[in-house]
Parts: sequence; structure tokens; C-alpha cells
Amino acid sequence: MRCLYCHARIFEEVGWSDLIFKRVEDPFCVDCRSTFVEIEDPRCTICSRSMNADGVCGDCEMWAKHPNYSDVLISNHSIYEYNDSLKELIKRFKYNGDYALAGCFRQELIEHIKLYKKSIIIPLPVSSLRLKERGFNQTEALLECAGISYENLLKRIDTEISQAKKQKAARHKGENPFQTEKVLNGENILLIDDLYTTGTTIRRAASVLKKSGAGEVRSLTIGR
Repeated sequence: MRCLYCHARIFEEVGWSDLIFKRVEDPFCVDCRSTFVEIEDPRCTICSRSMNADGVCGDCEMWAKHPNYSDVLISNHSIYEYNDSLKELIKRFKYNGDYALAGCFRQELIEHIKLYKKSIIIPLPVSSLRLKERGFNQTEALLECAGISYENLLKRIDTEISQAKKQKAARHKGENPFQTEKVLNGENILLIDDLYTTGTTIRRAASVLKKSGAGEVRSLTIGR
């Protein structure tokens, strides 16, 4: 087995417990695994930003005053800090087409999604243009490699510039790119995406679902 990040061979001793119980293999070597930093408390209770004390960050306080998105998202939980290691891995996965990396965070997703048993799992969609460029929706790939069922209730229309290439101020402007034809009846929703950056994308998706009758909307992302 080789590390999916540095491709070095991983040498592990196999004990009796590995033969008796189902073994969960880490896709990363010890050195590479140590570079992925889990977000720990204290964090913003809404968006998972690392903080010095419990509470709500300045960005989320601003969102609470937004006329369109003030109450559409209950909370976002992100697993890892978006440091250089995660940035490189996401780049290789999304933009270089390294589909094998979709399984890197399988165990983390399984463990966290267990906490939302009564929610409908919805991956953030990509536009048809992005899907043609990449060949896959990275969020669907993360869920599929983790064996997690989901529903595609959202559609994303094509835009000329992706959110990743926009500055923070520009992300807040423009029309909502999400649409849905589904009529909901108070069901709780868990949105899944690879990254939480400014929160604009997730809140726009949440807004569409709330207008369609969703109950509480939360989100889970790999990075923050």
C-alpha cells in the first residue's frame, strides 16, 4: 500500500486483531497524516472557524444581518483546516482529476454523517460546464467512495467564473446559481461540500431549499 499523498510505501505490522476485526486502513503515511490539522474547539458555533474562545465569528455576525441569508443555515461543521497540505490535495483531486483521492476522507465522512441520521444528504452540485471539465462532481465522489447514500435535489446553472476564482467581495454578489424542482415538507437537510470558504455557496444552496419547504439546513465540509 502506498500513501495517496506522497506515494511512499506504507509498512504496517498486522496483528491478530486485524485478522479478527475489519481493518480500516489509513490512506496516508504517518508523516503526511500529521500535516492534516483537525479543527478543534473553540470554534465558531456556526461556521467552524477556529477561535480563541467559544462564540460566533465576525463573518457569521455579518451573515446574521443579511436580508436574504440571515437564517437559512443553522450551522456548518468542517473537519480540517484548509492548510497547504489540504490545499494541494484538493487541487490534485478537483483540478488534476486524481479521482483516487476521493476515498481519502472516507472514514471521517462516515463518522460525522452518523450524527445526522434524520437528515437528507445533499451534495453541492457543479455546473454542467465544470462537470464536463472535471469529468466528475467532487462532492458526489467523496460520498460514493464512503458508501453514503444521497439525493440530488439541487441543480447549478452555468456561470462564467467559478467561485474559487472570485475575491471575497465578489462571491457575495450576483444571482443565486442554484435551483430545485423538489417540494419539501419540513425535512432536515445536510449539505455536503469539499470546502467552506466564505459561506456564500452553502448559504445560497440552503436558501433555495428553505424556499422549497426544507426544515433545518446544516452543512458538512472536509476543509474550512
